[in-house]
Formats: sequence, C-alpha cells, structure tokens
Amino acid sequence: MAVVVRAPEGRAEGLPDEASVGRTLDHLGAIAAKRHIPFDPDAALLWQIAASLRNSRELPAAETAQPALLAIVDEALASFAAMRAREGAALLADLTGRVTLLRQFFASIAERAPQVTAVYRENLLRRLREAGLTLDLSDERVLKEIALFADRCDITEEITRARSHLDQLDALLRGDAEIGRKSEFILQELGREVNTSGAKANDLAIARLVIEAKNELERIREQIANVE
Repeated sequence: MAVVVRAPEGRAEGLPDEASVGRTLDHLGAIAAKRHIPFDPDAALLWQIAASLRNSRELPAAETAQPALLAIVDEALASFAAMRAREGAALLADLTGRVTLLRQFFASIAERAPQVTAVYRENLLRRLREAGLTLDLSDERVLKEIALFADRCDITEEITRARSHLDQLDALLRGDAEIGRKSEFILQELGREVNTSGAKANDLAIARLVIEAKNELERIREQIANVE
C-alpha cells in the first residue's frame, strides 16, 4: 500500500513556497560570490530549485502520521467488512431461497408419485383393450404386473433422503463452519436422488420437476462457488 503526501489545501500541490526557493537561491548566490563565479539565475534555474525542493520534501514523522494512518485504515477495514457482510447476507438469502424451491420441487414429486401407478394401470388396461384382450383388474396377471411396476417406480426412499440432505444443506448455510467441500458432497447426493427419482418414476410430470430441480441445484453450486 502506498502513502501519498499532498500539499495543504489552497497551496499548489507538490510545489515549494516562494521563501524556500528564495533562500536556496540566496545560498547558491553566496557560494558563487565566495568562489568568484558569475551567477546569473534564470527561469530554468528557478524551476530546477523548485523541483529539487519538491522532491526532497520529507514524509511526516512516524509518530505524527501513525494516528491518522491507523484511523484511515480502520475506516477502510470497517467499510470493507460492512460491504462483505451485506454481500454475505444477500448471498445467504439467495441460497436459502433456492433451498426452499428445491423443497417445493420434491414436495411436488412426492405428491405426484402415488398417482404414477394408477396412471400405469389405466394405460396397461387401455393397451390390453386395444389389443383385443379382455382382462379385468382382478386378473392375477394384471395385478402382478401392476405390483411389479409399483415396486420399480417407488421413490419413497429417494424423497426421504433428499429431504434429509436439504435439511443438512440448510443447516450448513446458516452455520459458521466452512461450507465448500461439505456443500459439494450434499449437492452431489441431492443430484443423485433427483436423477434416480426421475429414472424410477418413469412419469412425464415428474420428469419436468426433475429438470427444474437439477437446474436449481446447478444454480446453488454456482452461488456457493462465490462463498469464501
């Protein structure tokens, strides 16, 4: 960090006063007279004297400058801390809002999941009728097929784990611990649950919710990259 010394307000910045230039000029003239050297000062010499005096100006003593410098540094640090606090609060609000959105996506997926088996059953019976087969819901083959499908598309465990991961992420964001690696692990687990839910459910409505959830996870990952 550089410390810049400026002339007091109202004076030409960096230029010595007339008295200082005059004393130097008189001193040079006396030296020249003592040695019998012709001395005929001109504008160029005046400028050289002024420049020399300007460049030779000394910084204030450390004891004098320290209080003012410390006050300026304290003010700058306080301003910086306040700015970072505002940025942190805004970032936390954004991240917690996105966690809330993810909760809503998983709530919608959980609400839709029980309907998937019913839709599959209706589609299965419709395809059987279109194929000219007359089977009713009490037929053992139909019941077995529906039961197998219901087991394959059950995402109860995925939803439960996802909600647990969201609770962990929310607690991590609101805590004081370092969040980088932990948040990355939680986001990876959430991504796994999202993908598995979409693959197992085999439902268009859930697939759309999965896409939205994955987009939100990516936005959270990008925002957390800005956290220090």
